[in-house]
Amino acid sequence: MKNWISDHPSRSVRATHDEKLRQLPGDERIPHPIDTLTHGVTIRSAPRDVWPWLVQMGAGTRAGWYSYDWLDNGRRPSSTHIIPDLQDPAIGSIFPALPGMTEGFTLLASNRERGLVLGWLGPHGTTEVTWAFALDQVAPDVTRLLVRARGGPGYRFHGLPLPLTRLAVRIVHFIMQRKQLLSIAQRAEMAMSHRSGFKTPEGEAEFLAAYDAELALWPVPHEELDVRSRFGTTHVVVCGPETAPPLVLLHGYMATLTMWSPNIARFSKDHRVYAIDVMGQPGKSRPGEPIRSVADFVAWLTATLDALHLDRVCLVGMSFGGWLALNYAVASPQRIRKLVLLSPGGLLPMVRQFSVRGTLMATLPTRLTVNWFFHWLGFTDRVYANLLEMVYLGLKHFRMPLETARIWPAVVADEELRTMTVPTLLLIGEHEVISDPARALDRARRLVPDFEGELVPDCRHDMCSTQHQIVDARVIDFLQKPRPDDRAVANERSVA
Repeated sequence: MKNWISDHPSRSVRATHDEKLRQLPGDERIPHPIDTLTHGVTIRSAPRDVWPWLVQMGAGTRAGWYSYDWLDNGRRPSSTHIIPDLQDPAIGSIFPALPGMTEGFTLLASNRERGLVLGWLGPHGTTEVTWAFALDQVAPDVTRLLVRARGGPGYRFHGLPLPLTRLAVRIVHFIMQRKQLLSIAQRAEMAMSHRSGFKTPEGEAEFLAAYDAELALWPVPHEELDVRSRFGTTHVVVCGPETAPPLVLLHGYMATLTMWSPNIARFSKDHRVYAIDVMGQPGKSRPGEPIRSVADFVAWLTATLDALHLDRVCLVGMSFGGWLALNYAVASPQRIRKLVLLSPGGLLPMVRQFSVRGTLMATLPTRLTVNWFFHWLGFTDRVYANLLEMVYLGLKHFRMPLETARIWPAVVADEELRTMTVPTLLLIGEHEVISDPARALDRARRLVPDFEGELVPDCRHDMCSTQHQIVDARVIDFLQKPRPDDRAVANERSVA
């Protein structure tokens, strides 16, 4: 990789002699061109991360050409994010040349994550110009993007004679093509950097080693999946019988999906479990467009469930994940069969101690501040050493988007709780410290129509671990309790 990049500086668009002679897709459509112009750029991203920027090109309602927008996109800036709705163009699709035009480049060929060919067709369907984009992985996470334009024998640039056509096209095409290639490279590399979410590769590797060590403690077979949305790539661990009812788990703040180790054996016995790394927090989910609001969290979870082909699910959330689950039940009750809230935020304001300890830990992430905060929550046993180390490494190395960091688990309003239609179970540790457990339970019991709840003895915020047998049994009993519409749910199964 080092030699390739040194031979091909990432901000050069010059093609090598061999690249100019190489056969590319689309060449066969114009076997005798009046000219062939080949350029290339080296991008520090894998082909799968460059491809989405290519297939969404085009003016007007598409993403733009990533070149000089005041010339070819009506002064509207080309998109700086991947647009999911533009990722699967059919052969024959038109990529408009300019905003408002029905004419443009036709998609002639497409080979996912390998390349595509655009063509400008004449009045009788003949190919006057081809514009081919080819992606080669030249090293791990390094792509060589080659672009070739070829003009057919009858092509004339704005009616100019052939010699002037060749001269004008070489000048104009180089200026526009160079800008486009560098802009695509910049976008792909920036998206890859943001998507990782970690400040350095070394920090990411250190965190993931701790993450994998925690996941290795899971006592059941499982598989890891990644699903895409506009918010990034969401990491999901799946286990349990494939034909069992779907159960989705949302973890506590900074804890990652690995926190479910004590509960997963019982949860996955009779359910197909989908444990999700919450977007915007340390984990294996890779951020894309930042989550800026509760509505974005709802949209993210909906997109994740859709990508997993899940219709209605049982949803379990712990702490911050409980707050997310509660807000999702308010916003999208049609997607939830039953809701389980485990020591959630959102029922009462957090106590001052939570804000003081949490803010200090977040602004000064050391093992001392992490332990100080989590010991107060109840995680005092040495069995939590690996979990606390992972939390520390996440705080130290992960770059949380500022827009996401500003989202605080606000109290859900009375009127929203009253309108909830989802059967809900609330479990809170008897000695919970983030808010008054008895008052939280009482508020939920008064306001949530279809409600069950209780305090779990001898625990604080560590309830899911230290009292997992009580929690697991109570959750499963609630989930398996028949409902009037259970016959209609019999056919609801995951196909992921």
